Amino acid sequence: MSDRLRVAMFVSNYLPHPGGLEVMVWNLARGLARRHDVVLVTSAYDGVHGVSREDGMTVHRLRAMHVTERVSVPYPIPLGPGLRTALAAAQDADVVHAHGALYAQTLLARRVARRARAPLVLTEHVGFVEYESAVLNAIQRAAWRAVGDHVVRDAHAVVALGARVQEWLTTRLRPDVRFVGNGVDLCAFQRRSLDRRAVRRSFGLPEDDVLVLWAGREAAKKNLDLALAIPRDRFTLVVCGWKRDLDGERLVDLGALPHERMADLYGCVDLLLHTATGEGFPLAVQESVASGLPVVLLWDEGYGRWMRRDVVAAANEPSDVAATLAALVDDPGRRASLAQAGREWAEAHWSWEATVAAYEEIYRDVIDRPRARGR
Repeated sequence: MSDRLRVAMFVSNYLPHPGGLEVMVWNLARGLARRHDVVLVTSAYDGVHGVSREDGMTVHRLRAMHVTERVSVPYPIPLGPGLRTALAAAQDADVVHAHGALYAQTLLARRVARRARAPLVLTEHVGFVEYESAVLNAIQRAAWRAVGDHVVRDAHAVVALGARVQEWLTTRLRPDVRFVGNGVDLCAFQRRSLDRRAVRRSFGLPEDDVLVLWAGREAAKKNLDLALAIPRDRFTLVVCGWKRDLDGERLVDLGALPHERMADLYGCVDLLLHTATGEGFPLAVQESVASGLPVVLLWDEGYGRWMRRDVVAAANEPSDVAATLAALVDDPGRRASLAQAGREWAEAHWSWEATVAAYEEIYRDVIDRPRARGR
C-alpha cells in the first residue's frame, strides 16, 4: 500500500458555516492534505458553492436546504446539483471518512464506500443531544434507530470526540469505539503581547470593563439564555458566533465573526463563559485554554478524558454557573493562575499533528485489516 492515501471526507457543514465541527474538520482535512489526496464533500452555505481547491484539497460544496437551523438543528439536505461530480471524485478513495452518523452526507459516504469497496470511518461528534423539546428528542431517537444505529454498526471504525459520546456508543452499539481528541492550532492560539485597548476598540468593545466572552452558534444546547440571565453588574458580556442582534445593558453582540479573528478576541477579553451541554469537546474552550484565557465551564464528566478539571473554573450544574463566574470575575489572581495552567496543558496535550497522525493510523488499520464483522 502506498504511503499516500486517497481520502474522501463527507461532512454536513463546512466553512464558511460557523461552528466547532466545521473548524475541526478544516484542521483535520488540511492536515491530512499535506501528505494525502483529500476530497471533501459538504453543503453550500451563504452563497459559497461549487468545486474549489483549498488548503491542498478539493472541496465540493453541494447546494442544500438549511431549513432546520430555524429550530437550532443544523441538518442540511443536499438538493442535487453537483452531486454526481462529487461522488465521481470520491469513487476511487482508499478510505471514506464521514462526520456524524445521522446526516444525509454520511449516507452518501456509506454509498461511496460500498461502491468503491473502501472502508468507512465514522467520527461521531455529539451522540444523542437532549433538547428541551420533547418533539425534537423523539425525532432524534427515531433517527438514531432508523439511520444512526445502522451507520455505526456498518462502519469499519468509529471514533468519538469525547468520553461521554464514546461511552454512549459503546453501551448501545459496539464495544470497539475509539477515542481521538481534537487538537488546537498552538501557534494561532497562544498567549500574546498585544495592545488590548486597541484590539478592543477594533471590535467596538468597552476598553476598561471586565469582558466575559460567550461564543457559540445558534443551538438550544448552547444554553445562551443561561448566560444572558446572569446579572452583569460587574462585567460586560460579549456574545459572538451567530447573527442574533441582541441588545441589552452591558451586552455586546458581535455576530458571526471570521474564525481568523477569534485569536484577537480571545486575547483582548478577560475570560470565556461556556454554558453548553451535549458537546463532544468544545472548540471554543480548547482555543481559549490554549490562548491563556481563563474559562468558566459547565462541566461534563466526558470532558475529563481530554482536559483536567482544575485547568478551568468548573461548575457542576447550571445553577452553579453564576456564582462560579462571579468568583472568577472578582479574582484576577486566580484568572492569571488558570491562564498559565491552561496554556501549559495545551502545549503538553493538544496538537493537531498528533490528531492527524491518530486518524492516519486508523485509516491504515482499516485498509490493512480484514473486517471481522459482516458488511
